[in-house]
This record gives sequence, structure tokens and C-alpha cells, in this order.
Amino acid sequence: MFIQQNGKPGYQLARLAIGVLTPLIVYFVIRPHVASDTEALAFAWFIPVAWTLGSSLWQRHLDVFGLLGVVAYGITLAISVLLGAGALPLKLHHALVAGAIGLVCLISFAIGKPIFLLILRLPAKNSTDTSQIEEVLANPLVVRRITYLTLIIGIAALADAVIQTVLALALSTSAFLVATTIIHIATVAGIVIGVLLLFWIRSRSQGMTEH
Repeated sequence: MFIQQNGKPGYQLARLAIGVLTPLIVYFVIRPHVASDTEALAFAWFIPVAWTLGSSLWQRHLDVFGLLGVVAYGITLAISVLLGAGALPLKLHHALVAGAIGLVCLISFAIGKPIFLLILRLPAKNSTDTSQIEEVLANPLVVRRITYLTLIIGIAALADAVIQTVLALALSTSAFLVATTIIHIATVAGIVIGVLLLFWIRSRSQGMTEH
């Protein structure tokens, strides 16, 4: 299947569209037909949750960060509905996930055990590629890069959590969804442009070295 494997571009594009664009579209479609922002937001964000659970079961692959989002959705939905807290907890569920990821990354960096190194080694235990993965991770330069990447992701995730919290408190539900969607799209675009620019700079430097 085109979107079956995590490493396939089709899967990543589908995941991005479902996680970022679908909630915004569904919210504005459903909102006129339900009684409150809470109901519309619950339905809108149920779709990415169902996608995460369904794709994890279908591929028999544990998406740790995706399942963290599922747990956060369940907690904030319970607070919003059962405790009558309104839409605010649901608006904060992405901030909760980003904050948790940020803290895990920074704590693992601080204690010298970067979480992404541990994640990379997990599939290696039952994989035929174990020796190759361990050989790559035996390179101090690779370990150092992954360590600093963990730090950068941790800082970025905490910053994202703070921004989303401020927006959730300051904006209406509809305005919040629009603002966070724009921010997420801009962030993804910036990452893609940065990666392409990095490859371009490296190719240019290699070309100059060869000449």
C-alpha cells in the first residue's frame, strides 16, 4: 500500500494531513450542527486519534509519540466532558503532549541518556539489522549529533507547548485552530526548507572540494 509504511512519503503526507489539516476542516464543518465548541472540537480531534490507533494496529508498529497524543486526548476529553470544563482542556491537549515530549527530551539529555538513542536501539533488539545499527551508533560523532538533536527537539517542544497554551487562553476555539494550523504548516515548511538548504550547501561544498 502507498501509505502503509512509516518510511514512505505517502504515509508521512497522509499523517501530516490528518494530524494538521483534518481537525480544522472537520471542526468548521461540524460546528454549525452541534451545541458547543467542546463537541465540535472533540469530534475534530477524534479523527487523528482514530488514525493513530488504527495505523498502529494495522502495521503492528508502536508509535510512542502518537499514542502519547491519544492518551492526552482521552484525559482532556474526560476533563472537558465529565467535569464540564468546556473546550479549554481539549484546546490544550497538544500543548500537553508537546510539554511532555520536551521534558522527556531535556531530562534524558541532562542525565546523559538521550531518549532518541534509546528509541533507535529498541527495534534493533529483534532485527536482522542489529549489527548495522549498533555499528552506526558506535560512532561518537553520530551519538553527539543525536544528543544535540534531542536537546534541540526538547527546547522546541517546550516552546511549542508554551505558545499553544498562550493561544488557547487568549483566542476563541475557531481562531485557535486557525492560528495553530498556520503555525504547524509554517514549522513543517521551515523544516523542509532547512533540510533542502542543508543538502544544497553540502553538495556545493563537496563539489568545491572535488575541484
